[in-house]
Parts: sequence; C-alpha cells; structure tokens
Amino acid sequence: MFLDKNTFTTVIDSTPLVSIDLLVENSQGQFLLGLRNNKPAQGYWFVPGGRVLKNETLDDAFSRLGQQELGVTINRNQAVCLGAV
Repeated sequence: MFLDKNTFTTVIDSTPLVSIDLLVENSQGQFLLGLRNNKPAQGYWFVPGGRVLKNETLDDAFSRLGQQELGVTINRNQAVCLGAV
C-alpha cells in the first residue's frame, strides 16, 4: 500500500523510515552495487533494497524486494541480519 504524497511527506518529516538493504556477496568477497537513477541520490552507488510498505510484514517486504531488485525469489530465513542502523 502506498501513501498519498502529502501524507508520505508528513511521515518522512515526522518519523524514521524502515527499509531493508540487501548485501549480496559473491564467492570472491565482492558486494553487488547498483547506480541510482532517481533523485535524491541519483548518480550514487547503493546496495539493492528499499522501503517496507505500510502494513507489510518484514518477511513479505524481504521477498518483494528480492524479486523487484534482484529478480530472484528469496526468503528472509535464507539471510543473516547484520543489525539495524
């Protein structure tokens, strides 16, 4: 579920956003990065990931982001949580 622009702006100004960053490491210890095309971080390198949507469970968000960002079906229990920042 997406919030309308005015409500979303109020939320951004008032609360922290919850997101998931996916650290994908290959067998050589290298991490997958993507170049951002959209503002506000356009032109910067980031790891795949994104926001957790309103009323979305962390499990559902993890699966959705894996599909959207990487094109693969993954479950949160296949990952290791490295902490919250």
